[in-house]
Amino acid sequence: MNEETDDRKSDDRTTAASPMGTPICSHCGSPIETTDWFPIVTETTENGSVVLHSFCDETCQEAWNREQS
Repeated sequence: MNEETDDRKSDDRTTAASPMGTPICSHCGSPIETTDWFPIVTETTENGSVVLHSFCDETCQEAWNREQS
């Protein structure tokens, strides 16, 4: 997709990642070890974009879920 047809804002992201591309926990900000299973929550924004929220463990996912309620 080229920039002329890309209607996303430059700050739209589908998931948070470190400069090295490693996913970052959406709750605590820690890098996520991707060789092991890790929880993910998907969210659809008002404009139809899908955002992936990755978590380092289920405790962070549960804390994030409580904050969203």
